[in-house]
This record gives sequence, C-alpha cells and structure tokens, in this order.
Amino acid sequence: MQKLSSKATDIILKVDGLKKFFAADRGLFSKVKHFVHAVDDVSFEIKRGKSLGLVGESGCGKTTTGKVIVGLEKPTAGNVFIEGKEIYRFPSKLEYHKKVQMIFQDPYESLNPRMTIFDIIAEPLNIHNIGNLKEREEKVLKLLQDVGLTPPSSFLWRYPHELSGGQRQRVAIARALVLEPTFIVADEPTSMLDVSVRTGVMNLLMELQEKYNMSYLYITHDFAVARYMCDKIAVMYLGKIVEYADAEEILFNPLHPYTKALLSAVPIPDPDYVKGEPNIIGSVSKPINPPPRCRFYDRCPFRTKDCEKNPHPPLKDMGNGHYVSCYLVAEGKI
Repeated sequence: MQKLSSKATDIILKVDGLKKFFAADRGLFSKVKHFVHAVDDVSFEIKRGKSLGLVGESGCGKTTTGKVIVGLEKPTAGNVFIEGKEIYRFPSKLEYHKKVQMIFQDPYESLNPRMTIFDIIAEPLNIHNIGNLKEREEKVLKLLQDVGLTPPSSFLWRYPHELSGGQRQRVAIARALVLEPTFIVADEPTSMLDVSVRTGVMNLLMELQEKYNMSYLYITHDFAVARYMCDKIAVMYLGKIVEYADAEEILFNPLHPYTKALLSAVPIPDPDYVKGEPNIIGSVSKPINPPPRCRFYDRCPFRTKDCEKNPHPPLKDMGNGHYVSCYLVAEGKI
C-alpha cells in the first residue's frame, strides 16, 4: 500500500499497514480456519491540531481501527505511532493514555453504573495521581459546565441511570478530556445527542482542539459532521481505505464508486426533490477470508475482469493529495 507522507515533525499519529483479524471459527485442536478481516492494511497520518474523519457503513472496521489506536485491541500486523513513538514502546499504558483517549459511541455501556458522575470523570485523575480532592472536584465541575451539564453541582453526585442518553454522552466526553490529551479517537460522539445540542458539542470539541492543540480521529457515518469537524476524510469499506483527501475535495469531487454511492444517499432537505437509488449493486460482502481482489468488486456497477483478476488496488494519488483505490479511476475509465 502506498504510504501517505508528510513532514515527520507535523505528525501526531501515524498508522502504518495496520491489520486486525478476528477468529471466525475454530476447527480441530482449536485451529483457526477463518478470519474476519476487520482492518486490513490501513495506513494514514494525522497532523498535530488537525482531524481526520473516518467514514463508512457499519461493519467496515472504523471502530476497530480506533480501538487498536487507543490500545484496546492488539493489531495482527502493522504499527501505530504517536508523536513518532510506537504505542507499545511507551514506558506504561498510563503514560500512553495521558496522550490518547477515546470517546465511545454508546454511553450506556461505557459508564460504570455504580459510580457517581464525579467518580467517573475524576477516575483518570485518581489513577494518574493528579491534584488533591478539592482540585479534582473543581476540574470536574468546570468540565461539566463546558459540556453543557448545568448547573454542574446538581450532576456531581448523581448516577448514570439518572441521566438521559445525551447527558451520559456529555459525561463521557468530559471524562475523555479530563487529562487534556493531545489525541482523541471520537467514535460518533454526537450520535446519542439531541439535534438541538449536537452542534454545541461539536463546537466544544473544536474549541478544545484549538485551545489544547489536540488532534482527532473522528469516526462517523455522517458526511456533514465529517465536513464540519475534519480537515481530511478517509472512506473505509470492508477493512480498506478506498478514498482519502481533503474534506471539501471528497465531498465535491468524489472519485471512488463507493464514495459516490454514499454521497448520493445523503438526504436532501427538499420535499419536492426526487432522489434515485444509489449506483451500487448487491449487499455488503462478508469480511470472512475475503478474496484478494478489490473489496468493492461484488457491489461495483463498473467492475471488469481485470478488477477480478488483480489484487485489491493500492491507493493512488490523483493529484492534490486525493488518493483513490480503484484501477478504473486510476486509468481514467470512470
């Protein structure tokens, strides 16, 4: 796979040839015969203070990529570097997680129901032995205020079951920010929020990004959110990145057939607009032991015999840093 290059001093995260396979079943003597190729040879970079939006349908490997980056899953192959240092070469996981945190999609699963809101947000401070009790309480109160839980004192000693889904997610965001990390994996952090407060939380994340010079890997299904939050967008399909470019470039000049299909499915706020079916065929292919050909072959309306015979196409720079994984696009046939 062709590497995406930048000046090393500008890069806070580098993912190089990342793979993560899960055992699908086991045969005689527990020998694994089939693997789910959740993430398969993924490479990208994120500069300091910038954001990359990882977009794709459910099951394409977005969240698994995020979990490997934060150390919740161990990669099958490849490397992840933060500020030039491989994640497993940090002195300890504690040192690593001072720099890297994750906002999970589902706050019903990511918050301990037996802990108060104060204990949940202050737990990282306790683990890292930062501040005394009064200082921790002041910091928690400020974060609750920042994420829109007001008055913060009324939330401090409540439990997650006493909060709505949106309120729980704001607690999860506060917990991720309490150590003031330099890099955050945000796994659809606004999907559980009401539309009326979603923009406010996104603005908060952007303000904190500027204040602390943080970088984000922003995982989302929503191109509008990716455009608003991110400098660059990577489109993922069945464990592979199939297109990568600046956000505006991908939205207004999509090249890969899958990206075009995703964008054609975006709702148009016009009741008189008649939307046709996306130019895509079939259903999502199984990620278990996929054939070496192009991952999008089974659903591509433009596929040819060459696409079937050759291995999955590498990312090719089509100009202006716009990378596409498609033989037909690279040859100018579509």
